[in-house]
Amino acid sequence: MANLAKLSLSLLAICLLGSGLAVFAEGNNVQPEDLGVSSPNILPDSPLYIFKTWARGIQSFFTFDSLAKAKLKEKFANEKLMELKKMVEENKSSEKLESAIQNYQSGIEGVKKVTESIKEKAEENEQVSEFLDKFIQHQALHQQVLEKLEIQVPTEVFEKIKEVREQHLEKFGEVMTKLETKKEELQERLEKNLQEIQGKELEEKTIQIRDRVLEKIQQKEKSGLQVCIALWDPVC
Repeated sequence: MANLAKLSLSLLAICLLGSGLAVFAEGNNVQPEDLGVSSPNILPDSPLYIFKTWARGIQSFFTFDSLAKAKLKEKFANEKLMELKKMVEENKSSEKLESAIQNYQSGIEGVKKVTESIKEKAEENEQVSEFLDKFIQHQALHQQVLEKLEIQVPTEVFEKIKEVREQHLEKFGEVMTKLETKKEELQERLEKNLQEIQGKELEEKTIQIRDRVLEKIQQKEKSGLQVCIALWDPVC
């Protein structure tokens, strides 16, 4: 039952995220400084970008503490999102945009992967708690950026952006449920940080986002239950 409980908590996180992310004002434009990074000068389509990738790799290699590495990986993901955003604004080709999307996908996967090695939970370690708060704020802004990019990219890139937005939402929820294991605290932390960004009380849920998230949750929950039944695993 332990795995099933973890799955349920992850689904709760995704549902709450889908609800809260709808409240941001449509006219609000996320800037690099909102994510704690600088405006990108070297973009993924530049021949010089390989040196940027090497520098990130070296910096990550020599960062040994799990929490410090998670912060670094999150910074890289923030940078990659801003690179994608700038390329869309500069009307880069569909091929270059798809490459930048893949680059961003690797960034969010890197964050999720490294958080798996963080041993302590938010309630046990103040630094982990602070990281999770900042992470929630930043990733909520990621969702806002991705939602806007959906209507700015060429038609042939739309599905790629939509797909990465769904994947990001899943990774977002998985990281939260890894670092915050209690449902009540998770919901409270989510609402607190969404209010921190918005600066006011949470507004009514958007029906469209609510329905999309609920459908996603039902599909994932059904899939998880089917796996447990098929394996007949007593720890599911």
